[in-house]
Amino acid sequence: MPKNRNQEYATVRERFRSALDVGGIGIAPLVSVATIGLAAATESLTWYQAPAVTAAMCASILIIRCGRPFAHFLPLAKRLVPAIAPLMILLMTLASDFFTQRVPDPSHKLAVVCLLGSLGIVLLSFRRQPKRKAVRIALLGNSELVTTLAKELAVRASAGHIVGYVGERSADPLQRNDYHLGPESELPAIINRSGIDLLLVSSEEARRSVFELFSADCLDLKVRVLELASFCEDTFGLSPLAAIEPRWLESVLHPSYRQGTPRSKRVFDVVVSLVAGLIAVPVLLLLVILVKLDGGPIFYRQIRVGERGRPFEILKLRSMRSTDQREQWSSRTDPRVTWIGRFTRRTHLDELPQIVNVLRGDMSIVGPRPEQPALAERLRQAIPFYDIRHLVRPGLTGWAQVRGGYAGAEGESALKVCYDLFYIKHRSFSVDCVILLETVRTLVFDRQWQNAGAYRELAFPGGLCTLPTQTTPVPSEPSRVGAPR
Repeated sequence: MPKNRNQEYATVRERFRSALDVGGIGIAPLVSVATIGLAAATESLTWYQAPAVTAAMCASILIIRCGRPFAHFLPLAKRLVPAIAPLMILLMTLASDFFTQRVPDPSHKLAVVCLLGSLGIVLLSFRRQPKRKAVRIALLGNSELVTTLAKELAVRASAGHIVGYVGERSADPLQRNDYHLGPESELPAIINRSGIDLLLVSSEEARRSVFELFSADCLDLKVRVLELASFCEDTFGLSPLAAIEPRWLESVLHPSYRQGTPRSKRVFDVVVSLVAGLIAVPVLLLLVILVKLDGGPIFYRQIRVGERGRPFEILKLRSMRSTDQREQWSSRTDPRVTWIGRFTRRTHLDELPQIVNVLRGDMSIVGPRPEQPALAERLRQAIPFYDIRHLVRPGLTGWAQVRGGYAGAEGESALKVCYDLFYIKHRSFSVDCVILLETVRTLVFDRQWQNAGAYRELAFPGGLCTLPTQTTPVPSEPSRVGAPR
C-alpha cells in the first residue's frame, strides 16, 4: 500500500513539474482557478461578477492553449502569455461593473489577488528545468537526414538525441556515417538493443511499412512513433522542406481548415492599425522631415505579390539613396542605405506607412512578408510548395520574421518557407497575438538577425539544388529586397 501511494505522489510531482517546465503555460489554468477561489474566499467577487470571471478564465485558458505551440519558442511570449489569465479576470470584472452601470472600482483585494497571480506565473517561468532522461531517437526512411537532425538536436539537447537510422546503408561514400543501426527487417531487435524511445518516420513508404510491421508483432514495444515533419514542428517551430511530402497539403486542404482572411482577423487588423497609426503619427512626421532633408522622395513604392498572387503597391519610407530600380536582394550592410535609413531599417520604422496597406486590405498585421513579382517567380521555380504562402494575406510581421530574421538569397528564403508553412498550418487569433507580442521584443533588441540561418539544413540539406523543382505550394520569406526605399 505505501508503495502504491509513493508511486501516486511521484506521478503528481511529475505532472506538476511538466506544467512548470513550459514557462508557466501549463500552470496558468491552475493559478486562475486558485485566483478565483481566493477572490471568492476574501469576498472580492459579487454575484454579477461571477459569470464574467468564469468567462474570462475560459477565454484566457483557450488563448493560452492555442498559443502554446508558438509561445514555447519565444522567450517573451513564453513568460507573458500565461500571465494574462489572472489579468483577464481583473479586466472582466471591470467590464461587468461597466455594463451593470456601476462605477468601475474593483475591490482592492481582487486587484491584489489577480496581480499576485500574474506575477507568480511570470516567476515560475524562470524556474530551472529539472534534468530528465534523454529521449533516444532513431530515424527511419531517409538516411541522408540523420546527420542534419543530429546536428540540430545537439543545440536542443532537451528534445533528445539521435542514436542512428534504420534502413539500408547508403551506397554513396559521401552519405555514409556512423549512425547506421541495421536494416528495417531487424527493427524490433534494434529497438530493444539500442533502447529506442522514439522512432521518427521520414517518408510515406517508410510510414506504411513501419505500421505494417508494428501491427504484426511490435505493438508490445514501448517505443513511440512520430512523423519527422511533426517532430520538427514541435521541436524547431518549422515545417522542414527536407522532410515534408505532398501529403502535407492535407493540412491546408482539410475541410476544417479556413482559407482566406476570417472576419475576426480583419477586425483585428483594422483595430491594431488604427491604434498603431495614432500612436505613430508624431514619430512618422519626424521621420518624414529627416528623410526629406536627406534629399529625394519621402516615400518609396514597390509592387509586391499578395494574397492569391494578386499584385499590390507597397508603401515605405525611403531608406536608400540609389535610383537603381532592378529587383534585387539587399543586405543589412547595403551601401545604398542612407544615414537615417540605417536607423529606420533596424527598427522597422520605415514600414510604418504600410499601415495604409493594412487598412486598404492589401496586407494583414501578421502573415508572410510579400515579395517582388520577379523574385517571387524565381523562388517559385526553385522552392517547392512556395505558392502556399499566397493562400494567406501578407503581413507587416510574421512567424518567419521573429524566428529567423530577413532573407537575402534563395537559401534563406527556403528556410523562411519552412517557418511560413508552420504559421499557415497553425494560424489563429491567439497565435497572431503571440507573434505581435514577440515582435515588440525583436524591435527593441534587434534579435531578428541573430537566428538567421539556424536550421537551414532542415530546409535543404546539401544545398538548394537538392530540393525538388516542383512548383506546388510552400512559403518563403524574402525581405529587405529591392531597389532603394
